[in-house]
Amino acid sequence: MSNTQGQSWTETFFTDWPLPDWINAGHEDKQDVRLFDPRKKWMLGRSADTGRYSEFGRIQVLWLYVRRGGIFYRQHVAKIFPEYTEHDAEMQLRRRPPRFPKTAKELRDELDWFTNELKVFSRIDASCTSSQRIYFPGFHGVITDLEKCLSSPYAKHRAIALECIRPKLSSRRILAACNEHSHGNEFKDRLRGLGSLSDFEVDYYDSLFTDRVRRLLTLHRLGIAHGDIKDEHFRLPMDFFDTVLYDFSHSYTFSPVKPYSINRGQPRPLKNISRGEQTEVESLVFER
Repeated sequence: MSNTQGQSWTETFFTDWPLPDWINAGHEDKQDVRLFDPRKKWMLGRSADTGRYSEFGRIQVLWLYVRRGGIFYRQHVAKIFPEYTEHDAEMQLRRRPPRFPKTAKELRDELDWFTNELKVFSRIDASCTSSQRIYFPGFHGVITDLEKCLSSPYAKHRAIALECIRPKLSSRRILAACNEHSHGNEFKDRLRGLGSLSDFEVDYYDSLFTDRVRRLLTLHRLGIAHGDIKDEHFRLPMDFFDTVLYDFSHSYTFSPVKPYSINRGQPRPLKNISRGEQTEVESLVFER
């Protein structure tokens, strides 16, 4: 790793990585929050994620119904996050003291799942090209008045409204051919080395790897580390085909303030994070 003595966190994070244009535009400091359209009449339905069991303190994904013409239609999903308090942050600081000063409030803002997810979608809104936004779920804003639907203590939970991704053709993204993220024949050679795959299967899994890396590198160019690379974060459970890259609750979105941790490890340059997450994607596809 390069010597980072005396460098700012911005210099350290972007060591040997092109400095993004959006940094000079000041986007990394913007905290504008897009609210879910307050003019819409809505209500929450049952769990949209049958594989996620319901428990206080866990993230829940519920159907979000919106009224049109007097009828409620299942239009989006509401991802509901438990509250993360300063007391929770204080307990974390005791369990794992930081190597540099951090207040409980600062740590709360860094480790809060809701805040992490919102930062990602705010950065995508501000700096991602329209052609690349299809790599991720559509973001429809923050829901601020959950108390009308959820009783105490759930009323302190927060939610964001997201595109309803389904295991159907309509939710799949068709990515144009692109040589930008070419990784040569190394991955293909590994697949062929298994000796059990047809040429068609080799091409399919190589294409799958390329498309996943493309989504991931788009995040990295936005100064975002996903932090939780799993097969089910590229495709819905029980679905064979990929749809979007999602679930940013453990992510890190760059800001000029040095973070407590990134991807459950020490703060480090983006190039190292990117290399590690690409390796995780390669392992997932190879094991599939």
